[in-house]
Amino acid sequence: MARPRLVTIPFSHYCEKARWALDRAGVAYDEEKHLPFFHARAVIRAGGRRTVPVLVTDEGVIADSTEILRWCDARVGPAQKLFPEERPVGDEVARWESRFDDELGPHTRRWGYHLLLPDRERTLTLMRKHAPPWEFRALTVAYPVARFVMCRAMRVNAEGAARSLAKVRAVFDDVSAALADGRPYLVGGRFSAADLTFCTLAAPALLPDGYAKWLGGREEAPAALREVLDELRVTPAGRWALKVYAHDR
Repeated sequence: MARPRLVTIPFSHYCEKARWALDRAGVAYDEEKHLPFFHARAVIRAGGRRTVPVLVTDEGVIADSTEILRWCDARVGPAQKLFPEERPVGDEVARWESRFDDELGPHTRRWGYHLLLPDRERTLTLMRKHAPPWEFRALTVAYPVARFVMCRAMRVNAEGAARSLAKVRAVFDDVSAALADGRPYLVGGRFSAADLTFCTLAAPALLPDGYAKWLGGREEAPAALREVLDELRVTPAGRWALKVYAHDR
């Protein structure tokens, strides 16, 4: 049986979501890394739908981060499952996970790209760390085109970034409220897909140590990102996510 192949943009928080689940399940895999804009060709060739992550297995292609988590669940015992089998706990985990996928992940991404992409040199420095050499060489030439395509595809602009940041803060507020009773995890007293998904999709706005190797640490971030980073890190949700990342990742 061939090792699964995970097609990624390495610093994508959705790809980190998939990596964490695979690592936690003890699944050995090969990671195929690509840069934004250039990833689409690799994803389509792998059988995906233009977005990452894509997991290529002997059983077929899994082109969604949530489905990768569920694929991992099929390979572990009940106590390790990210989506608990028992109800209503499993239903609550699924609701949180779905909300974070829809209301957190796209908005930390859009807000982050809005701050990063105007700074060509900072962006290229980040990309150079993880790029296949030919993709990086091409990006240095095609940067204006790549930036335009990315901004258009994700609707990256000042107004959109402001709306996205408001949505991120609203999700953090709701997670902070849920944690106010002192619970160690969001649902059921143990680590689940709800915790993993919040921690990874909030990572661009928190830069936990376990994720910083992909996106860089606080001091490497643009000043406007550091300001929000410092704000969100001291919220109950932010402090909790940093703790869970350190303990469970």
